[in-house]
Amino acid sequence: MTGAVWGGWLAREIRHMVPPFLFFLLAFNLLALTAQLARAPGGLMHYATAVISALICAKAVLIADATPFFNRFPERPLIWNVVWKTLLYSLITSLLRLLEGGFEAWRADPHLGQGVEALAAQFTWARFTMIQLWLTALFLVYTAFRELAEVVGRERVWHLFFGPMEARRD
Repeated sequence: MTGAVWGGWLAREIRHMVPPFLFFLLAFNLLALTAQLARAPGGLMHYATAVISALICAKAVLIADATPFFNRFPERPLIWNVVWKTLLYSLITSLLRLLEGGFEAWRADPHLGQGVEALAAQFTWARFTMIQLWLTALFLVYTAFRELAEVVGRERVWHLFFGPMEARRD
């Protein structure tokens, strides 16, 4: 790849990643604020964790969108693609989160066996499942709005949310 082609590809990837990153950045910061206000046991989700989590979710969107079977139900009602894409996004984030945990374990102890044992000692399925359920719900909302914007048109959705209000007829 030449430099111009590489730069164009990188710019498209970044533009594609910005909407999910901003959505999940806001969502995770709201979750962090909620945890802080509730003084939830087990520590707080810090801003840096929210940023990293949002980046992981945005990367999951990029990975899923790049797969050839991603837009599997274009001729069916929107709910088919919304549910399908939500499941793909959730599966990819599960794998990325597990890989992230493995990387953290390796970073803490380069002897893979000992690092994995330490990770397994800290790991709880209840916490992992709770976070995945939240991610799935957030992906469902994100995907539903994204699919709707594809059908209605991004400009129309932007105008409906942020444009001047037209006089409504009752």
